[in-house]
Amino acid sequence: MSPLAPVIQNRQPLEPIPTSATAQLKKLSDVQAVIIDIYGTLVISGSGEVGTADCADNDNHAIRQRIQEVNSARLSESNPRPEVELLDIWQHVLVQSNRLDVANDPGAVATMMAELEARNNPTWPMPGAKDALDEVARSGRKLGIVSNAQAYTVPIVEDLIGGPLETVFELDLCHFSNRYLASKPGTLMFDRLVASLACIGLRPNQAVYVGNDMLNDVFAANQAGLQTALFAADARSLRLREDHAACENLLPDVVLTAWNQLVQCFE
Repeated sequence: MSPLAPVIQNRQPLEPIPTSATAQLKKLSDVQAVIIDIYGTLVISGSGEVGTADCADNDNHAIRQRIQEVNSARLSESNPRPEVELLDIWQHVLVQSNRLDVANDPGAVATMMAELEARNNPTWPMPGAKDALDEVARSGRKLGIVSNAQAYTVPIVEDLIGGPLETVFELDLCHFSNRYLASKPGTLMFDRLVASLACIGLRPNQAVYVGNDMLNDVFAANQAGLQTALFAADARSLRLREDHAACENLLPDVVLTAWNQLVQCFE
């Protein structure tokens, strides 16, 4: 059994909380790849996003503090939104707490981290997501991911699709923030995505990015030249960012309120 299994085992079914958004659909031109956000888009997220560490016990206070320290040290013009690898954070905190028996066991560290995430941010597959992925794949279009993520994120996706990531997604089109130590809406993951698309002969505007956040998803993907779809199906995670200057006059190409609407937008 994977040490990350608790993130799947310790959860209960969730349903999306309806939003007031209205679907806005149109035909998107020449879509050859569909790139997807995970939390709040592919899966329901109890907290609305990834990697919560909000809990009252001392370990989690130390984790939050260490995350802030590491992110502050990495903040730069080229990386305006640093990300951490939570496994490293946990191991550091355990060493500092003199809990070397756990710190020196990577599997035990991963299990502790996954158990906390399962409690603080339970997830469940977004209704219709698996069927939509299957339909996109049958159409011959490529599937990829750009998402803020941690080590337990891939098991959540693999649970949804019922197998290894590569059975549905092109691994070269999958980019996760913990692997780059940089998160959205910073440009690094989308820059890498655009380069990956070019390697298979696709321009950025031949891909549509689907996400629930107007800043992290729609703005960031638009800046990279992708077509955009705002996924507005769950009030927990829908982020309109109406008070953010970058989103003031920004509109997604389409607005989806259910996954089965996506394929209706393909020519």
